[in-house]
Amino acid sequence: MKDFYYILGTARDATQPEIEVAYRKLARRFYRDGEAHDEFMDSHFREITEAYDTLRDTNRRSKYDTAFRRNHQRSLAAFKLKYLNIAVAITFVAVTALFADYVISSIRGHTSKKPVTKTPIQPAVAAVAAIRPKKHHKAVTAAVQSHLTTLSTKEHNPASEINAFIPVTHAGPSITDTTGPAPVSTALPYLVTLHANVTGIVYLHRSPDYNSPVIAKISDETQVQLRQKGETYCKVLFNDQEGYVLTSSIIRP
Repeated sequence: MKDFYYILGTARDATQPEIEVAYRKLARRFYRDGEAHDEFMDSHFREITEAYDTLRDTNRRSKYDTAFRRNHQRSLAAFKLKYLNIAVAITFVAVTALFADYVISSIRGHTSKKPVTKTPIQPAVAAVAAIRPKKHHKAVTAAVQSHLTTLSTKEHNPASEINAFIPVTHAGPSITDTTGPAPVSTALPYLVTLHANVTGIVYLHRSPDYNSPVIAKISDETQVQLRQKGETYCKVLFNDQEGYVLTSSIIRP
């Protein structure tokens, strides 16, 4: 539908005098009286005349405005519906592509998935338990050799002192140290390092007895002060607490 207001170059609320002035101005430009025939100029002049004839009459102008608004609303609704359909189609295609990609990835992942073999824990624990005592034995051997060297330089009898460093295996919870703590050596006290078993903890007892209360739990590789030495238990100082630990758990630095 033609927009007569646009053809005349006026606003939609223009008055009759404004419409007439606009028509006369355009008519003088496009009217060719007695000149050569020009299709372009003639077609524009016919459009200007048609627009002026419609808008100068009040009834025809009112009907034209109503019809133009309805046509504009229908065109706008068709435009919105067209692009809404395009948006829905694009969204549907995108969702379909994502779903297809997810299904393909799931199928590929399911077919390429390999069974996971679980490593048994018990053999690993047994291996650690078998390795750690070797480290302890090497450290004790080095400590014995160092102590023998020190005693030989001081003209002491090594045979009387070597028992203080030989670890004695604890046979059971009911065995106690009947001889009591060994006499204090002239080199005491000094710092020693504790070596725990597989549990990683050295128990500090109140007395040289396995059944005596535990007053502290000392972690592996902790340094304590050695106060007295015995064949089964040694008296140490840890965090201002005196107690007894197994002789086999002591490593002299």
